[in-house]
Amino acid sequence: FSSARKDADDQQDQDYSAEVAFERLSKMRMLLELANPNPKLLPMNDEHTARLALVSLLAIFQDILPTYRIRLPTQAELAVRVSKEVKQIRDFERSLLTSYQSYLKLLKTLWAQGQPGSGGKKGNCPSAPTPLAITALVSLATLLKSAMNFNFRSDILSVVVQCMNSSCEEVSKSCCSAVCEVFRKDRQGDISLDAVKMISNMVKNRDFKGVKVGVIQSFSSLPLRVHQDEAEAAKLHEKANKKKRKRDREKAQIEDELKDASGTVDLTLLAKMQAETLHAITLTYFRILKSHGAGKNALHLLPVALEGLAKFSHLINIDTVEDLLEHLKGLLATVDELPLDASLNCILTSFSTLQGPGRELKIDQKEYVAPLYSQLSRICSSSTIQHTNLVLRCLNLAFLKRREFSNTRVAAFIKKLLTVAVHAPPYCSASMIAFARLLFHRYQGTHQLLENELDVVSSGKYSPFTEDPDYSNPFAAAAWELSALKFHIQPVVSKHAANASLLKNLQLPAESPDNVYKTMLNNTNNVYIPFKLSKKNHPLRASKQKSAKRQRQEYRFITPRETKSWHLKDF
Repeated sequence: FSSARKDADDQQDQDYSAEVAFERLSKMRMLLELANPNPKLLPMNDEHTARLALVSLLAIFQDILPTYRIRLPTQAELAVRVSKEVKQIRDFERSLLTSYQSYLKLLKTLWAQGQPGSGGKKGNCPSAPTPLAITALVSLATLLKSAMNFNFRSDILSVVVQCMNSSCEEVSKSCCSAVCEVFRKDRQGDISLDAVKMISNMVKNRDFKGVKVGVIQSFSSLPLRVHQDEAEAAKLHEKANKKKRKRDREKAQIEDELKDASGTVDLTLLAKMQAETLHAITLTYFRILKSHGAGKNALHLLPVALEGLAKFSHLINIDTVEDLLEHLKGLLATVDELPLDASLNCILTSFSTLQGPGRELKIDQKEYVAPLYSQLSRICSSSTIQHTNLVLRCLNLAFLKRREFSNTRVAAFIKKLLTVAVHAPPYCSASMIAFARLLFHRYQGTHQLLENELDVVSSGKYSPFTEDPDYSNPFAAAAWELSALKFHIQPVVSKHAANASLLKNLQLPAESPDNVYKTMLNNTNNVYIPFKLSKKNHPLRASKQKSAKRQRQEYRFITPRETKSWHLKDF
């Protein structure tokens, strides 16, 4: 009797939970009506109420949506007799999908109606969408981040990708951040591949006109790790598996269902997805490089494309490396006409490629060192000082990650760095001196720069304005800049200059050029000025202490001893 009563109580609880679930779904339908600012449905409804209803529905769906796709039963499965629990779950999932699909359709409709020239109310700016439309699209971007594995993700992704290039900054930033988060969280790689293909097609159809930098910059969030050669091996492995699966289709179907239920990552499929993603973004980057040579309006996208190529250059194969280096040589031929960030990213991409998959190619790297030498003098201006960190990365790849066999070339770079340090702000000057100290310790043949000019035996004069470091004749001069920088008002700069002249080792990693630049830049932004604390006594206080000492002095009289010299005695 007790077991039967317990079963009855459990059945009653299940019925109650099902009723509660359906009651909540009915309240969601009420919120959907409130979110639609249609006076025919609700005369008292306005845009503010609709925005609140949209945000409320967003919070509800973020809480109740599962992290997997819901598959509705087929007609054959519906014909099978099932238990009451299974039927309730099916009805709930069907109602949930219906409500979710209605919500997505409403968001798309509100975004389309709120565009300028679509009959909606305009904001302060004539080209700005309405606040209700912005709320709708931000809700779509948030749903893409929280429910990227749920149903209808391709519909949400297509809208969000198209709005990444929106004229409204709020909408554009929300969509770009949502896509970047999807790139970081995607474990299987299929969602990232769909998003990359959509972005590539959008950029291609627009012919790079009006494409924002953030659209291309989102590719940098992709965690690609698979080399193209490894991907080819994975494709061959997948073809072999397909032949085996054709022989036993029932077993293959069972294995697929077990994989979906386990939620594990298929490494073969991941390698395939990442290879296709890498191919798509590399193709987009190459289109941007070629469009610059064809005279199209893609100059603003060139630095971002080169930065992305520098990040993923170690994953491309040797055939793509040769094509990439040919395009980079063409850009470096006119490096002075490019913006500084584009020229530095071009040099950085070249060094990253040559030290990665391009090691097998026998290429003289002087073709990429000489442009870097000519671009150092452009750092001194206030508009380009923000690219100091990029310069340090290029110098690191050029002289620390690889061995330079020409001491003349290294000495020319040291002289140029010290010259820039004299004219640059303190946070740039200190990092340049710190890198010069690294070069002094790595290349001991450059110590001649620290000697007196009168003691140096050399011919000719130093040519600081030559574009080729090999013909600048740096050993004809001395590093006199360090003597001037010792008296810099910034104590960090003066300390580095004094230690450089004495050939003292850097205290790594605290005194590395990157850390020095970041620390001093942060201090500059926070208006923090370091100073040396020197304790000195006040002159009045010192005189008081002296008078007190005088008062405490004791006078002692010494009695002379008796002498044995008779002629000194007093008779």
